[in-house]
This record gives sequence, C-alpha cells and structure tokens, in this order.
Amino acid sequence: MVTSFVLKVASRCNLNCSYCYMYNLGDKTYLKQPKFMSVNTITVFAEKLRTYCKENNLNYLQIVFHGGEPLLLSKDFYKQSIQIFTDIVKDVHFDFVIQTNGVGLNNEWYQLFNDLNIRVGISMDGPQKYHDEYRVFHNGKGSYHEVREAIQLGIDNGLHGVLSVVNLKISPHELYDEIKGLNVNSFNILLPDGHFDKLPDGLEKDKINTYQYTLYADWLIELFNIWKQDSNRPNIRFFKTLIQLIAGEDEGDQMLGRRLNGVAVLETNGNLEVADSIRACYEGITRNNINIHTNDIDDIFNDTLFQIYINSHDMVCEKCLNCPVYDVCGGGFLGNRYSNDNGFDNPTIYCHDIIKLVTFLQNDLIDSLPVESCAEMGLEKVSYTEIVQELEMSGEVAINGSVKNKLKAYSLV
Repeated sequence: MVTSFVLKVASRCNLNCSYCYMYNLGDKTYLKQPKFMSVNTITVFAEKLRTYCKENNLNYLQIVFHGGEPLLLSKDFYKQSIQIFTDIVKDVHFDFVIQTNGVGLNNEWYQLFNDLNIRVGISMDGPQKYHDEYRVFHNGKGSYHEVREAIQLGIDNGLHGVLSVVNLKISPHELYDEIKGLNVNSFNILLPDGHFDKLPDGLEKDKINTYQYTLYADWLIELFNIWKQDSNRPNIRFFKTLIQLIAGEDEGDQMLGRRLNGVAVLETNGNLEVADSIRACYEGITRNNINIHTNDIDDIFNDTLFQIYINSHDMVCEKCLNCPVYDVCGGGFLGNRYSNDNGFDNPTIYCHDIIKLVTFLQNDLIDSLPVESCAEMGLEKVSYTEIVQELEMSGEVAINGSVKNKLKAYSLV
C-alpha cells in the first residue's frame, strides 16, 4: 500500500535551480495549478486518509511537505495542517517531514517544526562555488549563504539531514569536506534526473551504458572510500541502503532494491499522482483525472502509470532480468529508464554505473570478512567486467507481453 504521501503544498519556488525537474526539464503544467494548497484540500485529504487507513488496516503514514518551496506558506498553515491530520486520522502514527531549500529557514521556523514534530531536510549542492552555479534565485544570485546559515541553525535545532544531487564537477573530497565542515550528521545523495533523450549535463549519449563510461560509479566509489576511512563519518543513506541490500536485507527505495514504491504525490489542486520527478520525461506525463475532492485514495491504483511506478522494480526490461545485481539495483529509478522510442522499456541510464558500484561494494564487504567465514558462507568476489560481458552475450529472456506493452505505452513515438 501507499504509506508515504508527498504534499506539493506550493507549486512555485523562490529559487530557480537549473536542473530542477519541476520547472526546468520541460513540464510547464504547474502553471495551471493553484500556487498554494488550501487548508480545505488538507481537510478533504485527511478525511479520505481516515477511510483509506481503516479499510487497509494501516497504522503508519508519512506526510512530506514539499514544493516548489514549502516555506512560501505561512506558519499558521502548518499549525492547522498538523492539527487537521491528528484530529481526523486517529490511531495512526504520523511521520511528518518537510523538505526545503533552506532559504528563510530561521529560529522561529525551527521552533515551530520542533513543536509540531516535523523533521526538517535541507537541499544543498556542495561548496559555494558549485551551489551558487545551480541553486540560484530568480535574479541569478546564488543562495549558498542563506542555505549554509539554515543548516548551521539546524544542527542544534533538530535538522534531520542534508540532501545533495551528485555533481561530477565537484570532487568527492570537496563535497565531503563541505559536509564535515557543517557538522551534518545525516547526509544523502541523489543521482541527477534525466533519461536517454534528456541526459544530465556532461553525459554523452553514444557512450551511455558502455563498459568504460562509468563517470558516476567512479565518483561514488571515491566518495565511499573517503567516507569509509572517516571514523566519525556521517550517515549517508545511499551507501547504507546499498550495503544492506548486498547483505541480503529487505531494504530499498524508488531507485534501489525490489520493494514496492509506496509513495504518491498530492498536488496543490488536490490531484493524486505518481512521483513528480517522473515529469522530467515529458510534459504532462504524470497528469490524470484522480482528485481527492472527487475520488478516493484507492482510485490511484487504477492509474496505469502509477501501477508501473509502484511496481517499477518488478516491471523491468530483459537486460535487467538477466543481470546478477538486479536484486540490489531493482532496475534503477523509473524516470531514468525513459526514452522517446521505448518508453520505460530500457535499463536505467546509470546501468553500468550501478553494476560497477555494487560489485565494488560487495567485494569491499567480502574483504572485510575473515577468509574462513567467506568460505563457510560460499561468498565469492564478483567482477564488473564479467557481468558486463555476460549481459552482452546473453540472449533475451521471456517477459510478459502485457508488461512490455505497458512499459512502452508512454513512448512519444
């Protein structure tokens, strides 16, 4: 079931980040939506949640306040929203989170979020030189100083963590030194949004998923080695999740592992949709006719794209089914698999990067264990080269025709 709901409480932002899937990767449908979510929409959504939880025996929900920029709304909006959720949806444990760019986040905001038990996450993109190149105000001015101040204020005020998009221009040492200098205890990284027909800056289309073209794996491996050698290292969720998956634990998220993607997005107008970062594929792809003012929450499961998204780690192309690291990778994030020709019926643009990274981490883990323990458990090192060669030589495996048709249904061609 869906247990995490991302509330896009603002469809506008005070920053204009160059790589933003919301505003700068081609989808302009946000202009047709209300700028802010109303308290009435929150109330209707809470009432629908009450029914949804009772019918599905759910006792846990995560509510993520997101945007645009959620701090564009008033403090009263958050006071009222939390009160509405907790008053209407009884016998449910809520995990409230807000993800913000940090601009305007001051002591008063932190005090409010602490009082309301809302965990705070801030987005930041490394040292000032790089952060101010991408995360800029609409007048082109960088936001580094405002964001750094917000992070420093949050160290003793309940800041949950910092989130960064991987930027190959930043050396792993520079990024890690920046995070350590901020005394951040929890940090996570995301691979850039993009797909085969709109690649992240710097990637060359004719080299994608070729043996030696593993720019992201090489960068991440270097960061991992720096992080591993630090005895007082912060938690990096991306690495932690990969290690847990390699060790056989039931972990994962929308990019890794084989779990269902139990996340839905509520837009400012009440539309209930698939993860909004899928918008990077093409304009309008996430739009449907499901709205909590007229529909029940369960109706989202009738949306074909949502079905593909929630099951995306099982609905993969043939290459993924043949791959030895499939259970760890899960085919990667759905949006990174898109192409205009084949829809989602492709491996991720980061396929070879993930294979190389996973094999490195697995071998590193084996190196940390006693030889006799590895022999007893039958653990052997894996080879990136051998896996790639095996995938190139292997034939296609059978895949359900209806699945293949669904994956291709979103092709623009």
